[in-house]
Amino acid sequence: MHRSLRVGNSALDDANVRYAGSQPSVLRSAFGALPGGGADAHLFDLGCGKGRVLALATEFPFRSITGIELAPRLCRVAERNAAILARRHPDRVPLRIFEGDATKPALHESGDQILFLYNSFRRPLVNALLAHIEAHGAAHPDARVFLIYYNPTQAAALDGSPRWRRYFADQIGFSEEDARYAPFSNRSDSVVTWQLDTEKLEPPRPGAERSVEVVIPDIAAIVLER
Repeated sequence: MHRSLRVGNSALDDANVRYAGSQPSVLRSAFGALPGGGADAHLFDLGCGKGRVLALATEFPFRSITGIELAPRLCRVAERNAAILARRHPDRVPLRIFEGDATKPALHESGDQILFLYNSFRRPLVNALLAHIEAHGAAHPDARVFLIYYNPTQAAALDGSPRWRRYFADQIGFSEEDARYAPFSNRSDSVVTWQLDTEKLEPPRPGAERSVEVVIPDIAAIVLER
């Protein structure tokens, strides 16, 4: 983790992964694969960084959009970007930014919950997040809960749990514009979406069971071809 983004809690700092951005074209494909494109659902970006995912999410019909970020510096940037977006697009859903522990999001008491996670956490924090979400699901068995995991290096934690089911999986290619400005040499990123096993399970999308290979431990994962 970059030194300037450390928060002074050794357990959290050691389990966080370095900051990186998500590609807009990949995000649009992942959000578009949700039932109804996420219509009327509550979206949480867990480790929202500077707010790129949040801004793009306003293109979709989410009921609310919330970002949670532990690093104060990034949180302030996300807040400024949210204010700029609100001025430019007053008709869009306003963004809410909270500084705090993204493994314990304050989920809503009603409605579908969509949680977005870039590869922000190593296994201990992923386990803590899953336990938190599963507790919510047990208390709200009639809700639909999806976890969109971008670069899912800890996919084994979800695939090995009886509480989660695959919904979507793909190695998504960048648009030409994204490829032009991408900071690394890859031209696609991996996304897997799981849904919590509640009373409202959606049928999986084609290819949802494609295998995930972790090519660099804790850093990079790819979704394999069938």
